[in-house]
Amino acid sequence: MKNRKMQEEMFRAMFRLKHLNMGGMLKEISVGEYKILEMCSGCPQCGAREKGIYVSSMAAEMKVSSPAVSRLLKGMEGKDYIVRHADSKDRRNTRVFITEAGLKKRDECREILWNYTERVIGRMGMENMLQLLNLFNQMVDVMEDELKKTEKGDRIC
Repeated sequence: MKNRKMQEEMFRAMFRLKHLNMGGMLKEISVGEYKILEMCSGCPQCGAREKGIYVSSMAAEMKVSSPAVSRLLKGMEGKDYIVRHADSKDRRNTRVFITEAGLKKRDECREILWNYTERVIGRMGMENMLQLLNLFNQMVDVMEDELKKTEKGDRIC
């Protein structure tokens, strides 16, 4: 396969992956909202659920702006999935906490997504999945490294 053909196939596969509608499996919640529920529930050892999580931390994790996260949070408050409180130490910062309804929705979504990925892994086979993940992570590392070079001034057009 020639290099141009390989590049076209790579971009086609990445485009297809990016445009998979994973949210279509979830009920009454977007993928972004699910991600927020996961971040708010955090790991039990670090106490994220009790301490909450900053809106700015969510934005950084999701690689979107704080106002974009705030728009999602507003809808999630209306569904009683989360509550927001100003930080007692710095009122300019907002902490987000998951509610019991949010935990229930997160668990429901987790089950749906785990069942889906279980079927995908089953069809692909464990060995193929391990090889794919290894190669995919290697490729993303290289792509991130090359993007850093481009950001430093290698832009052509």
